[in-house]
Amino acid sequence: VRMNIDSSEGPQTFSRTDLTNEQYHGEQGHKSRSWAHQIYRYGGVGQKLLEQGVRLVGMNQGLKTGSLFDAYWEAKAMGQDTSKLFVVAPPEVLAADGSRRGKAYTDWAKSQSGQIVTQSDLDLLGLMWAGAEACDRAMELLDNTTDTQRSVFWTDKAGHARKARFDGQTCDIVYDVKTTSSQWDQVYKSFLDFGYTWQSAWYQDAAYQISYEPFRMPFIFVQTVPPYECAVFVLPSEFIDAAREQIDRTLDAIRLRRETGEYFPADYGTEKEVVFPGWAWTKEVYGNVSVTE
Repeated sequence: VRMNIDSSEGPQTFSRTDLTNEQYHGEQGHKSRSWAHQIYRYGGVGQKLLEQGVRLVGMNQGLKTGSLFDAYWEAKAMGQDTSKLFVVAPPEVLAADGSRRGKAYTDWAKSQSGQIVTQSDLDLLGLMWAGAEACDRAMELLDNTTDTQRSVFWTDKAGHARKARFDGQTCDIVYDVKTTSSQWDQVYKSFLDFGYTWQSAWYQDAAYQISYEPFRMPFIFVQTVPPYECAVFVLPSEFIDAAREQIDRTLDAIRLRRETGEYFPADYGTEKEVVFPGWAWTKEVYGNVSVTE
């Protein structure tokens, strides 16, 4: 996607609020945090696959629910009418087995302006929104939102072209909305596994490009499972610093692989010995009997 971006906010820094999600992700000149983090996880082989157009992460029910909640949050934040945001097919247009198919359903679907969901989708969203409404900090962020889905494109000091897209921003911070099936004492795993530590560093860097002062980026988490609570988290500074170092190394490695054409690690294709964690030795070899006994 080639975009006519206004560069008035500074050299090599561009900001837009009118791009669709498809336009943002379709722009290939700048790299996103999620794209780079996949390469951090999967290495040069993952980079090669991504550059060939192979998806490394597929859509699942969790991502679908997250997308629906994001749309609802955005509409609420911008003061839009949410009553027609989602629609459920009436029983009379469904097939005999209750599935959404057949001419009656197709004709009905064509006439709808809202996103078609199931009743169970709506019920879940209702439970999640009730949890969000009960969270004071989440509602404070919602009430103070000035824009949603702002896209920022910039080139960092190392010459890497990067981009970010904020779920929401206030006058002094940007934030992101997440859905999770984790209980709160396990939510740290999402930050590590899905690169949210990177997102905090990456998005703060993006915000700095459009004149934001340093801040701690809040993440609004809403549970998709009982008790459907909402909580707002920020990261310890040492994790953000570590993420920045990982980002720098990963972006440098991405560029080097492109320049050299070497995507596979030096030991790829060689014979390797299986590495077991310490607990596996005790459990498998000694049947849970301590080695010292």
